[in-house]
Amino acid sequence: MIVVVIVKCSLLATTTINVNTRAIALVNTEIVLQSPLYTEDDKTSSQKAIFVNGTTPARAVIFSGHGMAKGVNYTDIGRALIIPRGSSGVIESKGQGAMITTSGGKASFTFHEIGRSF
Repeated sequence: MIVVVIVKCSLLATTTINVNTRAIALVNTEIVLQSPLYTEDDKTSSQKAIFVNGTTPARAVIFSGHGMAKGVNYTDIGRALIIPRGSSGVIESKGQGAMITTSGGKASFTFHEIGRSF
């Protein structure tokens, strides 16, 4: 299962600088977490173990699911290549897909992301 939640975060701060001591202080710091830009819940429908450049193990996957972007519901389907980066669980994902809104709107997308496998 692949779950994506993107949240826009704002940081508000007032900076004061004391030139004599070269000290910098942040005051009235507030983090404002806004509602997600989009959420997506995808499931892998097939996957195949492959090697990138003949040596790096990876997975080619086909996924499908649903989500919401700025209040618009959609379904999606796509393909991705998931490449592990070291032994710490970090993965690199590249792929493309298509979205269809509940009102019939269509869009295609490509992505390249870094994440963590749990």
